[in-house]
Amino acid sequence: MFKNRFLINFIVFSIISLVIYVSSAFYIQSEEKKQLNQKYTNISISMKNDIANLISEKKNATLAMAISISRNKNIINSLLSNNNSNLKFEEFSKELKENTKFKNVWFQIINKNGNSFYRSWTNKTDDSLVFRDNVNIVLKEKKNLATISIGKFDMTFKSMIPIIHNNEAIGVFEIITHFNSISKTLEKTKIDSIVLADEKYKDKIIYPFTKMFLEDYYIANLNAKPSLIDFIKKEGVKRILNEEKFLIIEDKLITTFKINEYKNQIGYVILVKNLNEIDLLDVKNFKRNSRLFVLLIIFFIGLLYTIISYYIYLNSIKKLNIELQNNFDEIKKQEEKNQIILDSQKNIIVITDGRIIKNSNKQLLDFFNFNSLDSFQNRYKCICETFIDMYDDTYIVDKDYGGKNWAEHILANPDIKFKAAILKDSKLYHFTLNVNSTIFDNETIPYIIVTLTDITHEIEQQEKLMRLNDSLEDLVELKTKELLELNESLEKRVEEETQKNKEKDRMLFQQSKMAAMGEMLSNIAHQWRQPLTSISTAISSLKLQKDLDLLDDKHFDSTCEMILKNSEYLSQTIEDFKNFFKKEKSKTNFSLLKSILENFSLLKDKFKHSQIELIVNIDKDIKIFGFKNEFQQAILNILNNSSDAFDSQDSNKRRVVLIEYIDNILYIKDSAGGIPEDIICRIFEPYFTTKHQSQGTGIGLYMTREILTKHMNYILEVNNCSFSLENEKFYGACFKINFI
Repeated sequence: MFKNRFLINFIVFSIISLVIYVSSAFYIQSEEKKQLNQKYTNISISMKNDIANLISEKKNATLAMAISISRNKNIINSLLSNNNSNLKFEEFSKELKENTKFKNVWFQIINKNGNSFYRSWTNKTDDSLVFRDNVNIVLKEKKNLATISIGKFDMTFKSMIPIIHNNEAIGVFEIITHFNSISKTLEKTKIDSIVLADEKYKDKIIYPFTKMFLEDYYIANLNAKPSLIDFIKKEGVKRILNEEKFLIIEDKLITTFKINEYKNQIGYVILVKNLNEIDLLDVKNFKRNSRLFVLLIIFFIGLLYTIISYYIYLNSIKKLNIELQNNFDEIKKQEEKNQIILDSQKNIIVITDGRIIKNSNKQLLDFFNFNSLDSFQNRYKCICETFIDMYDDTYIVDKDYGGKNWAEHILANPDIKFKAAILKDSKLYHFTLNVNSTIFDNETIPYIIVTLTDITHEIEQQEKLMRLNDSLEDLVELKTKELLELNESLEKRVEEETQKNKEKDRMLFQQSKMAAMGEMLSNIAHQWRQPLTSISTAISSLKLQKDLDLLDDKHFDSTCEMILKNSEYLSQTIEDFKNFFKKEKSKTNFSLLKSILENFSLLKDKFKHSQIELIVNIDKDIKIFGFKNEFQQAILNILNNSSDAFDSQDSNKRRVVLIEYIDNILYIKDSAGGIPEDIICRIFEPYFTTKHQSQGTGIGLYMTREILTKHMNYILEVNNCSFSLENEKFYGACFKINFI
């Protein structure tokens, strides 16, 4: 036991130590990455600050030199005399190269016309420079300029000073310096650099001073290392230039400084520092100290765990002894409780192996009139010895059942409800036998628990019922005859009621057709009124003009044409009316949009009179299968219902009926304010209406539901809803027809 406990404690400590070590390793690794990232970020920022300072210093130094030299009277005299033979700045440039960090300094003088007057690096002069904005600015505004610019030769620092004589600018003195001195200064701090002009200036640099390019980017510093150029080309110059912070590639830290002039990006400086030149001692110390701290924590946890485990072990020994004693007492108490539970059962319970009784409840002793189980066992070794043979396979007796005892036989046949009969005091008692097998703690032999439930009363009742059964058969035969006679009369009544219901539905449908016909006749009256008035007026006009002898052929022909047109309209209205009520024999495929528009042709005057807009959003290719005329009648009932609902609404508000088809469902929505919630569930009931008796029969929506649900097997629902149209919100009733 001690070995097992020691092994468990060792495994638990090992798991805890492993979890602590792995978690700490992840944390240390994460923190190391953060510190390295911060270190590289700081170095990147520092390098960018260094190059920014060097560029600023170079600008200032170039400007200071230009201001100083421009004061030379020899320059003014040369410009005034238009003779540059006395200007020897190429010698001054050589002296600067030998004695200062300015290794390649160029001097240029521009006259007041913007033409080159003198260049220290070439004899070519007199070419116009007015295309340069900075030349015009210095000559006109007479102010100093210090810039970085890109010209035909190079990307350089330029300082331009106006040459003033008698308060007039007679020329410009210009000094041009390069980036080489900046690159060399960075090399001293172990930073390699490449200065690039932006690729958009590639075609502008016609005579490249360094004669070096990196893809389309001109290299402006002569001392750029070829190995670094090859490295940048391999890694991709655009990838490096687009990185805002820094990159770690192989053993190099790379960052990019952008050169901007007047909010215009003109170039870049790629700065590279070898990682082995970076002091990472603080990061390494953090990693080493963190690991030592973790190992120290694991050691102290192990020591503390050992002390606690030993203390727990001593206490566990004491508790074990106490528990053993408690368990012994508990077992004894449990046995007493079990016996109390057994004795509390109403049925006889016997615990046996099928041959010898191991235990029982007091109901067994009470039934057989014994004081103790021992006294019972002195008389009977097995309760099966008391069983009486009833010559029924479902009744158990004390015999061999194919090599099994009676209890094993019951367990082997769980689907059979076995019984037992016991004779006591000259009375026969019947019991059902419920047998279960179980193994108690610390036992290997299964025990059988037998429950004997007294069913004597039920058996006696069954015998009485069997005696009554013979007399009941005659009674059942008599009642069956009476029921047959009653059934025949009921069939006749059901047939009569069914016929009445069919007649009622036929009358309701006829009423609905007549109501719809009345609605149609009203609508036709609306549509006929205007053309009939036009025809009547035209004929009266013709008669009057003929009586006055003012009728000419042209007016007669146009009037006849107008009468014929209106007559055709009246004829078409009658044709639509006939088609609408034409009886259909079978279902057909028909256009949903076309059937609705045909409906509207019968209602358009009514809608126009009531100022109702009808908006239909249905694709013309959508077809449905059903009885077209019945479907149109149902839709007409819904549209009439919506039209009537607007009668009680404010006429100043916009009146809209929206019909749209979405996901196999037809929605008919109106903006008439909706149906009251207390009656919305009743609107499909026959003869239910909110209108005056003279205005409605209450069967329109009832027949609509009958047509759509029973004749065409659709689903019809109604509710109140809000909807938006042309950025305007509306609220009203919404009828939904699901075509399934």
